[in-house]
Amino acid sequence: MGIFVGFLVLYALQFPVRAEIEDGVAFYFSTEPKDSWVELGGTVTLSCATSTAVEKTWTWRLHADIYDDTGSVIGSGSSDTLVLGPATFEVDNTFVTCAADIFGTKLLSRFAAIRVSYIETEFLLEPSDTTVQAGTDHVRMDCMPPHGNPKPYVTWTKNGKLVDEAHIYVDPLGGLNILNVKANDGGAYKCVANSLENRATATSVSATLTVSGSTTSAPLAVSYDVSFAKSRYKISARKGDTVRVVCGFLGNPTPTLAIMADSKVLETSAGVEVGPHGHWAIVHNVADVSAFKCQGSNSQGSQTMNIPVELTGTLEVAGGVAVDILEGDELTLVCSDSIGEPSYSWYRNGEKLPGEEAKYYQRINPTRADSGMYQCFAVAADSNSKEQSTFAVTVAGLVPVPVKVTVAASQYALVGHKAQLSCVGQGNPIPTVTWFRTGENSANAIRVEDITYKKTFTEILALLNVELTYEDDGAQYLCKGTNTDLYNDKQVYNAESKVTVNVVEAIEPSISLPSTSVATSGSPLTLICAVEGSPPPSIEWFKNGVLLEGETDEKYITSGEAGEYGCKATNILGSVEQSVIVQAQPQFSGGEIFLILLIVAFLSVMAVVGGLIFVRRNELERRVQEARAKDELLIEKDKRALTPSYSLPPMSPGSLRPGSGMNNGDVVLTAEGEVAQQGGEAEPTSNEVECQTPRSILTPVNSAQ
Repeated sequence: MGIFVGFLVLYALQFPVRAEIEDGVAFYFSTEPKDSWVELGGTVTLSCATSTAVEKTWTWRLHADIYDDTGSVIGSGSSDTLVLGPATFEVDNTFVTCAADIFGTKLLSRFAAIRVSYIETEFLLEPSDTTVQAGTDHVRMDCMPPHGNPKPYVTWTKNGKLVDEAHIYVDPLGGLNILNVKANDGGAYKCVANSLENRATATSVSATLTVSGSTTSAPLAVSYDVSFAKSRYKISARKGDTVRVVCGFLGNPTPTLAIMADSKVLETSAGVEVGPHGHWAIVHNVADVSAFKCQGSNSQGSQTMNIPVELTGTLEVAGGVAVDILEGDELTLVCSDSIGEPSYSWYRNGEKLPGEEAKYYQRINPTRADSGMYQCFAVAADSNSKEQSTFAVTVAGLVPVPVKVTVAASQYALVGHKAQLSCVGQGNPIPTVTWFRTGENSANAIRVEDITYKKTFTEILALLNVELTYEDDGAQYLCKGTNTDLYNDKQVYNAESKVTVNVVEAIEPSISLPSTSVATSGSPLTLICAVEGSPPPSIEWFKNGVLLEGETDEKYITSGEAGEYGCKATNILGSVEQSVIVQAQPQFSGGEIFLILLIVAFLSVMAVVGGLIFVRRNELERRVQEARAKDELLIEKDKRALTPSYSLPPMSPGSLRPGSGMNNGDVVLTAEGEVAQQGGEAEPTSNEVECQTPRSILTPVNSAQ
């Protein structure tokens, strides 16, 4: 138990030191961008401010809707104001945010609605000439204003002067209503369309009201004007807008009118303007109103008309809360909203925490690293609003961490100009950090006013501003950090880091890049961005305006795709960029393609001819083989025919010669295998002639036969 009490005492002794070091680290928005109207083609100025005067970097973004967390950057730098414009229709119903960055600790503002105001010139319905008898209870001249944003309201002129009389009022549709018509009500009337958020107006054609004769009208109790019912009259606006309420009743005598916000009668005052006869009221910065009421009364009675109010942008979230806990304690943050059940998202130091979509954010066993600026964003779809709440969370570390300092190994500086050297000190407790120049024995060699300190929940940044000459080229500066053990004030930790400063002449960056280049489709193309400047510029490559991550060399190898490739060179004097248009062409030109097609056609023809020759050759070979087969069949047949099927007496060779004893009429064997009678010089038969020719050509008869 004594050990535990001793621990608490030691921690209590150390905590004030930590708290003093981190004093002023937390910051909140003191001013956030407001919902704003901007005229079409005009500009609007938005502002942001925080609770700390520490130097910060601002980023302004334009969001398509309340669910677009990323948006697109429309401004960045040290300015806490943004001039948006000239406004176009594309900007209408978008949202603007600002983000403040102090040494890595970021805050994101609410989503400010941007609406573009305009009035068209073409009236939906213009007034026409009208004739009425004097004494008529009620006459109405029609008018419907042009389209616009916000919806235009209507006033009327008579003979060039604004109409503003007790017995004349304008209804929600834009019509002019004249009660208990008098002879002097006649004249030339025009309908004028006006905007609460735009200086432009539109005027209709002129229409003449002619009042003739007279009639006697009886007293009439106060009654509703059907125009209010037809238009389903209600007030639709965003919280903080300016609205115009109109009021009117029928009746004779002419009713007296009063306009109320909920139950309070409106009178001209700060933020409220009421017409002299109660026909209209303009309310600025409308909020917390559930309904307006129009009340009319005369000697015959009174009536009250309810005018509903639909407000968007009413979501409010409480914020600006500081939370201090110890490591290991449970961290619970609650997003306190004003209406309904909105959806939620949580951020830490400007980064969205994935999966955190509840009203509560909890962290079990948080560590010192969990310190930071937390934000809850509540989104109300029905209110079309997105608001934020901020929590500064400090988790006190219980484990001592020795000091660590970090600087860049080398840095460029311009001769005759101030250079800024940065040193980051880390540890628990947060260390003290200072700068020395190598060779100096005292920190007093560098004036304290030349060092700017920035702190976060876990780090300290020391920025040294020095003015250098060529003699300082190669000079080394030393950053030293010191902190003390949480539980032993005699244990001191030290760390140091050194940076070399290279002093160079100031030369603005320049780029040499061809304006156009041709790439073979699908084949790599090397683009070379020749960069000059001092200090040596850093390089970024873009394709069609999109940054190519990781491409920082002078050479960039494309994949053969067409597009606009840009090279941007930046040093401390500024930046310059240049682009090249890469056109992708086919792998072969038109002439090459024609030649290839010609060769293909030639080869195709040759292949067809070769195929025909091959087929013809096979056909000839087939026919020759068939002819040979026929001949062989004929020869075989002849051989069979020459073989006798009976026996003849043997003959001597001499018996066949003349005088061998054979006489005419003797029997001999013919070529056809028939027995013929030997006679004088007999002519061979046609069959013999036909058969002799092929035998003599193909196979000569053996003399032995």
